[in-house]
Amino acid sequence: MVCCIDKVVCEWLLRIGNALAAVAGLFLLACGLYLEFGGVESESKLLEFLKLQDIQQVYTVVARFPIWMMVVGSVIATFCIVAVFCTGASCSKCWYCFYSPVLLLCSVAIIFGVVVLNLSARTIESSDGQVIEILGYNLNGQLEVLWAKGILDDRETLCQLQEVVGCSGFYNEQCRVPPTGGFSQAQVVAGCPAQAELFNATGSLQTPATMTNETLSEISSAAGYNVGKCLYYETENVALGCLSTFAEILYQLGNTLFIPGLVIGSYCLALSLISSYLTCCTLCGKI
Repeated sequence: MVCCIDKVVCEWLLRIGNALAAVAGLFLLACGLYLEFGGVESESKLLEFLKLQDIQQVYTVVARFPIWMMVVGSVIATFCIVAVFCTGASCSKCWYCFYSPVLLLCSVAIIFGVVVLNLSARTIESSDGQVIEILGYNLNGQLEVLWAKGILDDRETLCQLQEVVGCSGFYNEQCRVPPTGGFSQAQVVAGCPAQAELFNATGSLQTPATMTNETLSEISSAAGYNVGKCLYYETENVALGCLSTFAEILYQLGNTLFIPGLVIGSYCLALSLISSYLTCCTLCGKI
């Protein structure tokens, strides 16, 4: 009798837990749909509604890709709705064997991720946002090498990254023309995709004021992407290098989302443990 009571209680706890998670998934889907179809002011209105000013840079990056919010929200909602209907059903034996390890893996990944991000955030804070370190490894050198490789091989991708993240060049003030802050012309060309493209085409560094639309159009046609747009964002965000912007994003993630991340990870762990109990009862023939 005790096992039967435990079984019923656990099944209802699992259903309620999955129903709440499904609602969260549907809310994420709704946010993605609103950002996609809500007009030009949807991003700022949703930011104000969700009160996410403490992680505004993270929000800005995520909001640029509402399709991923819709996909993730749909996956979470679908998975949890299926879990609600499979709990206690005739297929529950197979479902529990699948559901429990999936939730356990999600729980471990989330908790491990937020702990690593929090440790990284502490390092970033102590270095005044100039060092990105994860699990004791300083990533500045590797990131700079990847950035330099991108300048040589794929400037279009770096331009898109600068636009999305809201940064300019690798270091702060690196893309200012004429060069200041100890940067040479060679360092500007080596760290700024738009300037590298324009330098190759014209032989000198340029600003939006020194380039005509016709010239930019010709250079863009030759390059295969909108160099003028890249130059605009590179000039607009010149004070913020991408290294410090990446560091700020990691800091916001690790600092602000630490407690919510632990709560979500613990929530997944609790659902996994309940499912594991029901799995054991099923395999023992007690259900």
